[in-house]
Amino acid sequence: MKILMWVGIALLIAPIIFIIIVFAFTTYVNKPSTHNATPINSELSNQYYIKEGKVVYVRGGSFFVIGESIIQEADLATFAVIDEAYAKDNLHIYYDGEPVLGGKPDSVALVPSKGNASGINSGYLVSGDNVFSYGQMIEGADPLSFSLIGGGYAMDNRYIYYYYDEKTPRNVTPTILPQNEYLKHGEQVLYQGKVISTQADHFKVINDEYAKDLLHVYSNGNIVEDMDPSSFQVLSPYFRKDKNQAYYFNYPIKKSDPASFKILNDSISKDQQHLYYESSVIQNKQPATITQAEANDFAIYSKWTPLYLDESTVIMVPSDEVERITYAFFAYHNEIYGRYEKLQGVQPADVFVYEGNDKEFVRIGDKVFHNGVQIPDADPDTFTPIANNFSKDAHHVYWLTHQVIDAEPLTFEPETGAYARENEAGEYVLEKHQF
Repeated sequence: MKILMWVGIALLIAPIIFIIIVFAFTTYVNKPSTHNATPINSELSNQYYIKEGKVVYVRGGSFFVIGESIIQEADLATFAVIDEAYAKDNLHIYYDGEPVLGGKPDSVALVPSKGNASGINSGYLVSGDNVFSYGQMIEGADPLSFSLIGGGYAMDNRYIYYYYDEKTPRNVTPTILPQNEYLKHGEQVLYQGKVISTQADHFKVINDEYAKDLLHVYSNGNIVEDMDPSSFQVLSPYFRKDKNQAYYFNYPIKKSDPASFKILNDSISKDQQHLYYESSVIQNKQPATITQAEANDFAIYSKWTPLYLDESTVIMVPSDEVERITYAFFAYHNEIYGRYEKLQGVQPADVFVYEGNDKEFVRIGDKVFHNGVQIPDADPDTFTPIANNFSKDAHHVYWLTHQVIDAEPLTFEPETGAYARENEAGEYVLEKHQF
């Protein structure tokens, strides 16, 4: 009995000892002294150091995870830290270790915030005739009248700025609203620098995601179509409702009755007519017969799998009766289901999975799919997956589901870092990541 007791104690304290060892190890390997580095001004920043006679930058002071990078342009003799991210020498101003274009090191003033009169770590800086936000020049900003509002907002005598890439003509003194993303400016309300409402007197911030005025409900600054602001309620982190229907996040739960709507768990809900999985009706189960325990089981994917008949209807079936062919296709009772629809007339024998590429590519009849989405015009007889989301047939090269117009299928081999991007004409052309 004593042996079992000591074994139990050992099992209890082993995770604690492991955590202590890991903490001690990471603390040691992350110390600047372990890496022969000396902070230039530890009171202002943990990101700038001297190592082997050179200035190095360490993002967040994380030597162990990120490591240091030498600032090649830096002059050690005149290098000085300004705040957590800004620094300077006799030639440059630096932000996060990179030279600030247009900055003048002989003219530097931090922009103070309401909570910090020194301006340290506000992200804004005046240098010469220019204003900078997080190392980027704010085009047209007036340094003499420039001041910080908060939440990424600033202003001068002509404009309201959101960081360095958004500005709005200013008419009156703006007021920051709760959550800091919203700004009241006369009758306007701005979210992340963009005007979203002209009903400032009726605008209400509900929580960190939602707001409303007399006309609309907003989710992260975007209008949620058809939500009724006068009756809108946030029921849980997952569910909402208005007088017309319930919602899973911002997706309407069609056919739902808001008056009798009840949340059973994070994914299962019901009303007097239907049982729901997320925003879809569960067709093969009735709400009156489902207990709380059964509803909780439905949320456990290892026990039950929702198979979509269409985008708004599912059947809930035992997981051990479902064969997962790929990420996007499932077999159940000799029928095939995609991610959001049942494939009529298709049987498991009709689904061909191409080798490699983590089963991303599938052929069903004369159609080819990438992660469940059809590749238009792909020729199934000559189709071949390549690598890194690329594929080809006798006529085209594809990236994901898009034709790449500047790649020749006979000779194309993707380089490291290659991908395709959409151009202004809506066509996809080859690009390469710069590492």
